[in-house]
Amino acid sequence: MAAGTAAPAIALPAGQARETTCTNPAKRVEWRQLSAADQQSYIKAVLCLKTKPSKMGLKNSLYDDFPNVHFNYNDYIHGGAPFLPWHRYFTHVYFNALRECGYEDPGTYWDWTQDTAGLRLSAVMSAETGFGGDGSTEKTELSPDGEKQLQCVTEGPFAGLRPEYLAISPTKMVDGGHCLFRKLSEISEPEAFEMMTHTFGPEGVAQVQESADFAVYHTALEGGPHGVIHASLGGEMNPTTSPNKPLFFLHHGQIDHLWWQWQQRNASRLEDYTGVASHLNEAEAREVSLDDIVPMNGLAKDITVREIMDTIHGELCYTY
Repeated sequence: MAAGTAAPAIALPAGQARETTCTNPAKRVEWRQLSAADQQSYIKAVLCLKTKPSKMGLKNSLYDDFPNVHFNYNDYIHGGAPFLPWHRYFTHVYFNALRECGYEDPGTYWDWTQDTAGLRLSAVMSAETGFGGDGSTEKTELSPDGEKQLQCVTEGPFAGLRPEYLAISPTKMVDGGHCLFRKLSEISEPEAFEMMTHTFGPEGVAQVQESADFAVYHTALEGGPHGVIHASLGGEMNPTTSPNKPLFFLHHGQIDHLWWQWQQRNASRLEDYTGVASHLNEAEAREVSLDDIVPMNGLAKDITVREIMDTIHGELCYTY
């Protein structure tokens, strides 16, 4: 499936949506709340994904399935209402894959509102207790398409990681493997980073959380804190293959955490899903529906938006 291909706008048969409420929901916790042993277990499971075969019948690993799927649905999952439910389910699928690799501890997220002094200072970017720091200006690698020099991550548990795919345009990606790369804006563009800290800091996030309805909220969250963190991390986080970076899932765990908090303020928000399906051109634009499919392209079963609006009712079983 090529990037920009329309995701299915169909509903499951009537009655197929799950109506059960889980009785013992797991509680996701912030990375810094995990024990050192749990942090190491999580990282070990991430690396294990590289040893597992693709679930989509591709030549790559299970690890590489995730950036592949994310790339292929790029136009559907960004810039519109599906952004939040699709990434909620995608992150859930990822955490389930980690459990297949032996991780049995809590799902986790990165609360970057605590790190406005500098993302590089956060525990999540520690070489000892996290995901490693900035890419090196002294160790670079030519990208598989031959168009850019990648600043390779040289410290921490993912220094030797080689993701398979890399986006080189909105409609094309190349395979062949490349070093995990990063380019923190706080180092390369400190003045720009200083301006962005308000957006992802406590005050900026609080403003987003005051959004009155879903149509306003998903736009403010995606274009605000979500986008700013992608830009601040740079490197792998800029292309549509951003799930190459293990931190992507902690970042989207935080985005889901914020949406969950927003939903908890009013029970009606568990059914508040409005806006335009962003994968359709203007002539075909239509309102989204709770019965729209959340597609995974074979990585996991497709389900409906309705099934994942409430994290303890339907397909999911967790809280924050």
